[in-house]
Amino acid sequence: MIQLEHISKRFSGVARPAVDQLSLTVEKGKISVFVGPSGCGKTTILRMINRLVEPDEGTIFIDGKNILQMNPPLLRRTIGYVIQQVGLLPHRTIGQNISLVPELLGWPREKTARKVRELLEMTGLPPEEFESKYPYQLSGGQAQRVGVARALAADPPIMLMDEPFAAVDPIIRMHLQDEFLRVQQHIRKTICFVTHDISEAIKIGDHLVILNEGRLVQSGTPIEILTHPSNDFVSSLIGDDRGSKILDLIRCEGLMDPQAPLVDFPKDNGSRVQAVWPVKAALERMMKNNTDEVMVCREDQPAGILSWNGIKAHINRISGEKQ
Repeated sequence: MIQLEHISKRFSGVARPAVDQLSLTVEKGKISVFVGPSGCGKTTILRMINRLVEPDEGTIFIDGKNILQMNPPLLRRTIGYVIQQVGLLPHRTIGQNISLVPELLGWPREKTARKVRELLEMTGLPPEEFESKYPYQLSGGQAQRVGVARALAADPPIMLMDEPFAAVDPIIRMHLQDEFLRVQQHIRKTICFVTHDISEAIKIGDHLVILNEGRLVQSGTPIEILTHPSNDFVSSLIGDDRGSKILDLIRCEGLMDPQAPLVDFPKDNGSRVQAVWPVKAALERMMKNNTDEVMVCREDQPAGILSWNGIKAHINRISGEKQ
């Protein structure tokens, strides 16, 4: 767990603080996403957590230990750091880039080699194809995956990720987000993730931290912030498509009617959705098949009916509108 208590940072020649009296808690094993406009203090917060930047005021604790009393290089070896500009060493192979921190820590060669292969597999880069390649031979998306693998090499409990997917095109970015979430299901790291993209924040975050001009504006789960924005700034950041974003977060099983009769329902796959799919996917099926209902299944077993009226009623309810 990471705790920031009344953290402030000012830079010379800048009138207002980059970070102003910030207090928050990052839960262990969760993804906390820092989101807000450029210059709101997101990157400065990350750099204070690994002491690349020292706070002017306040205290930072990791698992109850004051990091300002720790040796900075030793602290950084326990924290993975992924940035937008991946920074792979061009004269070293991919395997050698990933093994940098284990080598610094004095790991045995066999243990390091095993970890490199494991991480390449985990991030979707077959070792037999990528371990001996050099950075110039990689696409942007592949290089970002290597950056994530390198940050994970020493198995750090904490990961700091500063706009790691911002430099790749939208389709690859979505794929990297999916891969990142898949990997996190297995490794369960404590992750601080910076982005200016609210859609990415909602998709990735267990907890959102919304910042503006160095101050904390609102924090909470994505669904809490989408349904109860604290002020006009948060509402503007979320955008006018709150309902659509909410439907990306809710599973079909959450809105289905488990008591609805299933006997006469069509058996074709176009009229069926999986219980764990987002409600938005069910809406797409309804529009494609010109129907107001779909059957919700768990694997191959029918579990209930999801209707357009049920979805609309839910949107109206959480948006505070009259049905």
